[in-house]
Amino acid sequence: MRNNINTPLRTPITACLLALLITVGGCTSAPQNINAADNTDYRDSENTAQEQLAELPVKPFAIDSLYDLLVADVALSREQFDIALPKYLQQARQTGDSGVIEMAGRVANYMRDYQATLEMALLWLDNEPESPIAREAAMQAYAKLNDGIGALEQASWLYQHRDDSEAFLAVTSIPTEQADMLELLQAYSELELSADKQPSILLATGILLRETGQLDKSERAAKDFLAAKPSDERGLLLLAQVLHQRDRIEEAVALIAKALKNQPDNRRLRLQYARFLTITDRSLAIEQFDILRIEQPNDQEVNFLLALLLLNEGSEGNVERASLLFTQASSNPSLRADAQFHLGSIADQSGQPAVAIKHYSQVRYGRNYLAAASRLSVLLAQHNNIDSARRYLQRLRSEQPQQAVALFQIESNLLISAQQPDQALSILTHGLDAFPNDSQLLYARSMLAEQQDNFALAEQDLRALLAQDQDNAVALNALGYTMILHTDRRDEAYKLIKRAYLLNPGDPATIDSMGWVLFQMDQPDKALEYLQKAYDILPDPEIASHLGEVHWTLGNREQALKVWRQGLQQVPDHPSIIETMERLGTVADRAAESISSGSEE
Repeated sequence: MRNNINTPLRTPITACLLALLITVGGCTSAPQNINAADNTDYRDSENTAQEQLAELPVKPFAIDSLYDLLVADVALSREQFDIALPKYLQQARQTGDSGVIEMAGRVANYMRDYQATLEMALLWLDNEPESPIAREAAMQAYAKLNDGIGALEQASWLYQHRDDSEAFLAVTSIPTEQADMLELLQAYSELELSADKQPSILLATGILLRETGQLDKSERAAKDFLAAKPSDERGLLLLAQVLHQRDRIEEAVALIAKALKNQPDNRRLRLQYARFLTITDRSLAIEQFDILRIEQPNDQEVNFLLALLLLNEGSEGNVERASLLFTQASSNPSLRADAQFHLGSIADQSGQPAVAIKHYSQVRYGRNYLAAASRLSVLLAQHNNIDSARRYLQRLRSEQPQQAVALFQIESNLLISAQQPDQALSILTHGLDAFPNDSQLLYARSMLAEQQDNFALAEQDLRALLAQDQDNAVALNALGYTMILHTDRRDEAYKLIKRAYLLNPGDPATIDSMGWVLFQMDQPDKALEYLQKAYDILPDPEIASHLGEVHWTLGNREQALKVWRQGLQQVPDHPSIIETMERLGTVADRAAESISSGSEE
């Protein structure tokens, strides 16, 4: 406890409890990121706690309060926080003692009872309205409740009285909803601060304007802020980010480059400069990241970003250096998974499957988790056997149940690649047993069932998708198209595809289906219009197969051969094109001659 405390609580057990509680993580420390969890380490020795307690003034408590506080202390020593918290809260309200209030707030914060945390912080402020620690506690409590307006009241006090500009600006990161951001924007604009602090309002509003997509106004706010504080890196970074979002990357690069001439040792500016250069000039970006690395060789974020650039350059020396940098970056827990994924990819591409497997297995979370699991399963199947790959995926499903749906799909794809479609279908069915009506699994099974000529199952799964969302354009198109392939229900197929087209008129797959169903309904002229449009958007061999057949049917034989030739140049021996040409009796030699003449052209 920090303030008033009575003599009976100044005992060895209470000193231990104070030390224990302090490790819980207090609500009174101002974090770097107001939205982040409070990870500040307040650990102290028992002796130090006892010494601090001995110096505190004495305030007597009633016997009932003393008893409740001792019960709470004992519960806390046993980590029975659900017992300790109600006692502390009750006595904080009853006694109004700042020390008890702070203790109650800390326990509430640890238990993530942020309403209680806020209540205690406001009680504390009633006792000590000039306490910056109490203000910080209230600000953080509001932040954890996503109340930007409440947090701003405390942050503006801290800025006005303690010059804490970081807290003042950190409030801009609290709201996540557009309406809340706009409300906070209005609150910032209505603040009355001393003249020397007024420019910070421009900076805060500029940040919120950018977050709400009002880039023109954000740019003006950033420029107005820089007019008052020309060399302030925060304004420069905001303006550069806005210029980038407005597709004026060259201006953003020039702005930061000019600022660096005046502030060559400003690391934040140089890091932003290097990031922008990854878009405009990768070789220069590498130079800038190298400068940053020389200054701080253990900055693992810089090491990771530099490694990515070197890896993309592709030369043997760069790949070797990237590998070393990724290894270093792995020491940072927040970068480890991504770094290990890239190390796995490097080993994979260099023909070292055992090394690749080792690195991929270290990717246990993050954006590359599924990609690593998929590739690792393939390597296990290739270099051990498919059963070991399947056991690996099954183990991952038990360890990471939130990823189970995607892992079922990965196992299914693995079995399809191994020419085991029946087993693949069984795995998807097993997945649907565990996750009934999951849209991803239903769609995957419907596509696999269609490939196995099991239209009944494909239709069943696609209709299950439509039962969940009748406007699912992908499912509508898929059902209509498979219906054309497997049944003579053309009118029904047309209605499904037309509805999908109306919902998503720019999708080339749906446009292709629209053309193909019209062709099946003996309307080749209308079909040609849709198929040509689809092919112009996406010159895919499957669409080329359809477009060529319609041209052939309309007598445009040379045009048909040209389209098929283009498709075969993309995918030689494409089965749909070859089947179409053979079915129509196209002479293979003539097709080959046409393809050859196209190559000469």
